[in-house]
Amino acid sequence: VPKVEELYRNYGILADAMEQVVQHKNAYEVIPGGVKGGTKEKRLVAQFIPKFFKQFPELADSAINALLDLCEDEDTSAFFSIVVSLIYINSTTHWIAGDVPLKRLLPSAKNLMFFIPPLYV
Repeated sequence: VPKVEELYRNYGILADAMEQVVQHKNAYEVIPGGVKGGTKEKRLVAQFIPKFFKQFPELADSAINALLDLCEDEDTSAFFSIVVSLIYINSTTHWIAGDVPLKRLLPSAKNLMFFIPPLYV
C-alpha cells in the first residue's frame, strides 16, 4: 500500500515527464493501490487518477475500479473528489456509461445530500 510520500513521488514523475508520460507506466500503476491506505492516500488517489487517465488506457480498468472501491468505502471524506474524478473521466473518455454497474455507486449515493443544495419551492 503506497503512502502519501510514494503517491506524491509517482505523481511528480508523471507530471515532470510531460510528453513522455507514457514511458512511466509503472509510476501510474502504483497510484490505484492507495485506495487501501488512509484518508490522505484515498484523497490523493481520487485526485491523481484522472490527471493521467487518458495516457494509460490499458490501465483504465484498475483506475476505475479504484475509484469505485472508494465509492463503496466507509470513509466518505474523499467522496467529493471521487465524484469529480468520475465525472471528469466520463466527460473526457465516455468510458463509464455502459461499463459501470450502478449498484457500485449506490452505497455512496446517500452522501450526495451533502453536495446537492436544497431546492426551495
